[in-house]
Amino acid sequence: MRRQERIAMHAITVEQAPRHQTLAAVVNALGTDAFEKETLRFLNSTSGTEHYCVYRVRDGLPKFLGGASIRGQHAMRHHKSEKRWPARSFVELHAADEAARGSRNAVMLHDDLNHVADPTLHSALEHFDIVDRVMVCGRAVDDLYALSVMRSRDAGQFDARELTGLAENADLLVAACAKHAALHWDRGKAIAHFASVAVIEGNLRESDWGLSERELQVSSRILYGISAYGISIDLGLGEETIATYRKRLYARLCIGGRHELLQRYLSLL
Repeated sequence: MRRQERIAMHAITVEQAPRHQTLAAVVNALGTDAFEKETLRFLNSTSGTEHYCVYRVRDGLPKFLGGASIRGQHAMRHHKSEKRWPARSFVELHAADEAARGSRNAVMLHDDLNHVADPTLHSALEHFDIVDRVMVCGRAVDDLYALSVMRSRDAGQFDARELTGLAENADLLVAACAKHAALHWDRGKAIAHFASVAVIEGNLRESDWGLSERELQVSSRILYGISAYGISIDLGLGEETIATYRKRLYARLCIGGRHELLQRYLSLL
């Protein structure tokens, strides 16, 4: 029998410099409430970013999605007025959209803060003492996603190394925001729009559907999931009357049933 050889192994300790926060934590947080915080930690670790906001342009309409601040308060919250951080002007986002359309990859736009046209935005930048702002933007499917990353006077302006770091991760950051929007931001906002009959009625009143008051009341209850019998009790009307209003509603909207009504409602949000 061959004698078994014994191999001695010794652990070797390799000294390494502290590593930057990686995108792995951002990916792991996709679809959870931790995503905005982990994205800020990554941006702060790699580029010194102190505040960031995420916007989307869909069908030509800009919309704020989320963001965070190292100050421990939401980056979009202005403590004096308690109003959300003002949305970037449509002109800026339109320019970003055009730039992104002309590139396969995400692009970066470095702002000149001395020429901010929107006075509300200018006031917010002054409040946070912002001295430098870069927009990382790219397209996902048919939408533009734009990350507005900012630094205050305390941190100073982005240097060349930090801008390079942002550029190297731009595609992944845009992709992560697009995926998180589908998993979390959009879902949460959509659910909120079905919170009550009153909420649904409020949204329908702001639409251009041209519904009568009764059609609006009936449609909001259909969307909330109330049966025809339940609607008749709630509104004090007969079931046949409810059926008539429902038929008129569907005819006015040129739809065939509740499923199409739900699709039309979601298109308003």
